[in-house]
Amino acid sequence: MKRIRFGIIGCGLMGREFAVAAARWPHLTEMDVAPEIVAVCDADEALFSWYADNFASIGQATRDYRELLANPQVEAVYCAVPHNLYEEIYVAVIRAGKHLMGEKPFGIDRTANAAILASLAAHPAVFARCCSQFPFFPAVQRIARMIEAGEFGQIIEVEAGFLHSSDLDPGKPLNWKRIVRFNGEYGCMGDLGMHVCHLPFRAGWIPQNVRAVLSNVVPQRPDGRGGVEPCETWDNAVLLCETVDSATGATFPMTLKTQRIAPGEKNTWYLKVLGTRASARFSTKNPK
Repeated sequence: MKRIRFGIIGCGLMGREFAVAAARWPHLTEMDVAPEIVAVCDADEALFSWYADNFASIGQATRDYRELLANPQVEAVYCAVPHNLYEEIYVAVIRAGKHLMGEKPFGIDRTANAAILASLAAHPAVFARCCSQFPFFPAVQRIARMIEAGEFGQIIEVEAGFLHSSDLDPGKPLNWKRIVRFNGEYGCMGDLGMHVCHLPFRAGWIPQNVRAVLSNVVPQRPDGRGGVEPCETWDNAVLLCETVDSATGATFPMTLKTQRIAPGEKNTWYLKVLGTRASARFSTKNPK
């Protein structure tokens, strides 16, 4: 079996999630290629011990991502860091000729995104993806095939959303996702929006006019030092979009929701498509 040797930049929660997914890869019995983690990088050296304890394949642990990119063993990189670092690191990964599995969003703003896209255009041999698991549920794949085949007829309305309640507790301490200079002004939309927009945008459903209600539900949080700090980014966003179907030119309403404070929800992703000939609805609450 062919091995793709990965380096991980950003060894926190999502870095560990990626590593655990790589460890479960042998369950996919029909695959002829597998990931192998050979290097890790993070500013916090205390995070390295978990990787060393669980992955004997790791031969490099460094605080400098440039050292990881200089490692000839590393063929591909998984990166999960605060949004303000993506432009610098993603561009460096691409220029180093390493394939990139990057966390969303690809840049803290449009300028950063343009720089990343320009780097990719200049290095066409580099494979880069931003991953979302939700479009790969079998039912969602069926919806995608129905869209491609035109089985819905004229689209009447679309709803999509990603909801969870991780920030429901107002006593949860402030983190970097609540600070504009680290997260970006888009708040929850930058963090969750890719999951919501992935399939509609791939379907060619492009918003032309957007009306939004943006909510800062918890305006301040504990700072971990006995005080409080303001939350600068949006917790929840509801977007009503006048949308054009690129295949037909017809317009229809599309509602997109991204919410970090949605009581009763735990990573709920959903999609509803209403058409003149067929309709479909899917939610991760009942994925079968």
